[in-house]
This record gives sequence, C-alpha cells and structure tokens, in this order.
Amino acid sequence: MDESKISVRYAKALLSLAKDKQVEDAVKIDMEMIHQLFETMPAFNHVLISPIVGLTQKRQLFEEVFAKNTNALTYSFLMLLITNNREGYLKDITRNFHDTYRKEAGYKAAKLISASEIDPSTLEQFRDLIRKHFKTEVDLTCKVDNKLIGGFILQVEDQQIDASVASKLKKLKKELLASD
Repeated sequence: MDESKISVRYAKALLSLAKDKQVEDAVKIDMEMIHQLFETMPAFNHVLISPIVGLTQKRQLFEEVFAKNTNALTYSFLMLLITNNREGYLKDITRNFHDTYRKEAGYKAAKLISASEIDPSTLEQFRDLIRKHFKTEVDLTCKVDNKLIGGFILQVEDQQIDASVASKLKKLKKELLASD
C-alpha cells in the first residue's frame, strides 16, 4: 500500500473516532504536540523508523513520553500504531491529521515567516486580515528567519505575499544587473 495512503487513512480514522468520542480538540492538540516533537527532535523519527530499536523499547518510550501527557484516545492510538508496526508513519499521520481537521473545520492554513519575533497584537491583526480576505477562519503558524533581514513572508495555502527586505534587495540587484 502507498505510504501516503496509509498515513491519510490512519489520520482520518483517528479524527473520526475523536469526533465520535467528542475529544477532537484534545486529540488535535496532542497531534500538534507530537508533530512539533518531530520538528524539534529529528532523532525521534530516527528511533521510530529504526529496525534496531525493538517494539518493546518503542512501547516503553511511548509510555514514558505520552501516557500522562496526552488524551487517552491519542495514547491508545499510538499504542495501536506500534502494535501494527506503523509507528514509522506517525510523522505523516500527524501532518495529515492536522490537514484533515483544518479542512473539515473550514480553516485556511497560513504561515507567517518574519525576520524577528512578532508580538501577539500584530499576529491578531494578520489573522483578522486573512479572515476578512478569505472569509474563513485561519490556522496561522509563525516562524522566524533572520535571513529575511526585515519584513515578512505570508503564505496562505497556495498564495504568497513576500514583503521581506531580502526579497526587495534581490529584486533591486536583478534590476541593476539587467540595466547594464
């Protein structure tokens, strides 16, 4: 079976079960936390996909990390993944869960990349602008990238606004080189 199909099916099944048990918000938070774990600790994924690390060790790791820190449904789901030898798909499952949740809730995904940390009131202004423009709720994630020098890049699904100083400098350089 195609790997992407596996992760999509597990993600949809988890969301469906979470809705049935009316814990979808708690499971969403758990899936976001687990996805963040993959982003901040790449070694976590290496442990999950490693054939050297046995199922008993993976079970023990999941118990220590997730048993007390996640919803009971999320923890049961994680144990099911290990039982079915599907723990290597967890990173993709968390991403697909989030995408499916957002689509079903009618949210747009937006990513704000800025040169420095943005204060909460400015973030709320960005959210309001996106809500008004797209006439939908927004799931805004933020990232700091010092290479932008100043300004920001806003990505809303497949649209992008690049208002970064680095981009403007590149454009100016290109224009100056073209005028020679």
